[in-house]
Amino acid sequence: MILKQLYIKDFRCFEEKNLSLASSLILIEGSNGSGKSTLLEALHYLCYLRSFRTHTPRELLRFGQDTFFLKAVFETDDHGITESHEIQVGFSGKKRLVKINQKPVSSFKELMNFYRIVTLTEDDLNLIKGSPEVRRAFIDQAIVLHDPNFSSKLRAFKTITDNRNKLLQGRSVDRHYYDILTEQLWTASVEIQQRRQVILKELERDVNTMAEAYFAGDFKIELAYKQKRTKSGQDFGAFIEVNPDLYEEETRFRRSFFGAHLDDFAISLREKASKSFASRGQQKLVTLLIKVAQIKELTLQKGPVVFLLDDFMADFDESNAQILFSVLMALKSQLIFTTPTQSGQFNEKVLSVGGQKISLTC
Repeated sequence: MILKQLYIKDFRCFEEKNLSLASSLILIEGSNGSGKSTLLEALHYLCYLRSFRTHTPRELLRFGQDTFFLKAVFETDDHGITESHEIQVGFSGKKRLVKINQKPVSSFKELMNFYRIVTLTEDDLNLIKGSPEVRRAFIDQAIVLHDPNFSSKLRAFKTITDNRNKLLQGRSVDRHYYDILTEQLWTASVEIQQRRQVILKELERDVNTMAEAYFAGDFKIELAYKQKRTKSGQDFGAFIEVNPDLYEEETRFRRSFFGAHLDDFAISLREKASKSFASRGQQKLVTLLIKVAQIKELTLQKGPVVFLLDDFMADFDESNAQILFSVLMALKSQLIFTTPTQSGQFNEKVLSVGGQKISLTC
């Protein structure tokens, strides 16, 4: 898959913008406020039907407008047969209309059969520094890219969790209904936990393989899944047996004390917690390699991916920047970088291998 064109209208700062994307390697230059991140945000939105900067669609509207429109044209290559596709998203009021090749679609699951985006921004450092919620969101999104039907399992899980918490927060708790919801929550959690652990092990393996190949094994990471009160391989009866006070505790505090919505995973670098002991440069390196590993697994199972990197390469020293550029080029994915500078060794490297430069002005 390779993007060929992006058209946006009344989206963020752009009244109208039409970009021709003529390379698998694209560098978007421009000062702060020129709209670099907005272009990547539009490409990201066309995949996930949400922004990586806000969950409120109205914040994406250009000032004074009440509609926006996005369109991307891209090509796929299936065993030597090249096909062109088009995705359109229009937003007006509270309504959104999505079309693939002029045919309306109702779910982003249909989009992901054609159009797969992975995005990396400075905010992704929260994968290491941020809350468990950030890490859960990352791993669940990674699974959904592999299997869009997983999103329905997440919605079903949320319904069970909401119903159970609502019961616990009521004036009285029906013990029979509580027991039913407890087993439902445990069962749904186990399925999600198993999927999360599988993909974490795949990412861990791929990052460590790259560390060995490109960094002479200078570091090793561990992605350790952490469950609240449950253990892998444990059946429901054993779970209840080792948590005899669960009902009393939950009714006292009026909330669930277990479930996949409370889990986390730890990222360790050289057997130390990267959140506390890794430098900013190391945190950026690990975050980038995790995203690269995600793309490797996704490409292997589903096909090519477009990788968006928003102002992420500037802080690396020359040596690491050269190595990471080789890592990225080995993906054989379309790479779209933004940078606030109009010069520098990384910019020159991109252009020296045939990259396309797009310059934006305020």
